[in-house]
Amino acid sequence: MILGALTSHVPTIEVGASYRREGGGAFVETAYVLEVAPDRLGIPHVRFQLQVARGACRPTIETRTLSVEAFQSRFRDRIRERH
Repeated sequence: MILGALTSHVPTIEVGASYRREGGGAFVETAYVLEVAPDRLGIPHVRFQLQVARGACRPTIETRTLSVEAFQSRFRDRIRERH
């Protein structure tokens, strides 16, 4: 049972899914996953479009890449798809 507590379930990152991270105040980052693939060394990475919103200012949008592990630790909240 101890092993189960140490290896908590981490959801799979899916292409097309969106994830959100809220910071202090009105700071919100939204990541839209474009690709999940290994780099030249075989380390899995996530390429994503990042939108950063700060209060009433116009949001900035750019493309970034993080390792899967770094992405999962930064973006924990998946945004539910709207139908």
